[in-house]
Amino acid sequence: MTASTACGHPGGEAETLFDARDPATGDAFSIVRCRRCDLAQTAPAPSEQELDSYYPQGYHSTTRRYRGGMDRVLTLVHRSRIRAIERLAGGRGSVLDIGCGPGVLINQMRSRGWRVRGTERSPSAAQQARDVFHLDVSAVDVDDLVAAGATYDAVVLWHVAEHLRAPRETIRGIARLLRPGGVLLIAVPNFGSPEARVGRAGWFHLDVPRHLVHFTPATLTAILKDSGFRPAKVSYLVPEYDLFSFVQTVENRLGLPPNLLYDVLRRPEARLRRGPSGRLQAGLAVGFAVPLTMAAAVVAPLAAAARRSATIAVYAVRTSDQRE
Repeated sequence: MTASTACGHPGGEAETLFDARDPATGDAFSIVRCRRCDLAQTAPAPSEQELDSYYPQGYHSTTRRYRGGMDRVLTLVHRSRIRAIERLAGGRGSVLDIGCGPGVLINQMRSRGWRVRGTERSPSAAQQARDVFHLDVSAVDVDDLVAAGATYDAVVLWHVAEHLRAPRETIRGIARLLRPGGVLLIAVPNFGSPEARVGRAGWFHLDVPRHLVHFTPATLTAILKDSGFRPAKVSYLVPEYDLFSFVQTVENRLGLPPNLLYDVLRRPEARLRRGPSGRLQAGLAVGFAVPLTMAAAVVAPLAAAARRSATIAVYAVRTSDQRE
């Protein structure tokens, strides 16, 4: 591991937990954990240019990624999260969605009266947001927005923090973008969950090397508090992630090609796998998914009730005593 780490501590502070492979390419990586702050990371972290090669061109750029009506379900789920932000923020105002993809969430927020803006590093996804939804989406950095004096009532960082090279610095920058009392919604996979421990290299949400950082509730909370945020609400049930994560992790552990079901369900232009999958294996992945989904419908709520879910979503309020 290099001296430059996601947590900012020297690479010599890291211990190797286990090895893992990219489910799409088979490239080898390690999962390491900082002894000083407990934050887990993917090593070696690929460069920006290398990381781009791990995404197919259409991965982010379609406003409809899934088959079988899943996009319609996501609309209903988004609505409940938007309402939670509105309650904490005291109404509707301005929102910045960092890593917004094609802009589905902020398009829905705009329909509810929010003034919206998005950032997205994928040029094709940003173009989709502009062309399809006519949204203000560009590849601007958080630091540039801070320097320009921009302020917002809410910021969304939805399953983006695990992709960041320096999440602590980004979250501190977000604090400077939010007014006191503003709301940050941040969601990440839970590396401290039983599912992650059992799944290990086969855990669906590990997703090396696209996921550079692997948070537990403790490491995420520590970063938020150190950056001037007060966690106000934690959701331990993120249904569109938790149910599927259980199914895919079990199928991975059963020996099916890694994350095969995920690719089967995604539209062709949004798939990670480079080549076609065998029909027999794809059929097995779909067939096993039926009973496993029934099991997940029991397991996921129980894990959420125990606060041990595979993903977490934190609604954090920017305090007036923000640290620099």
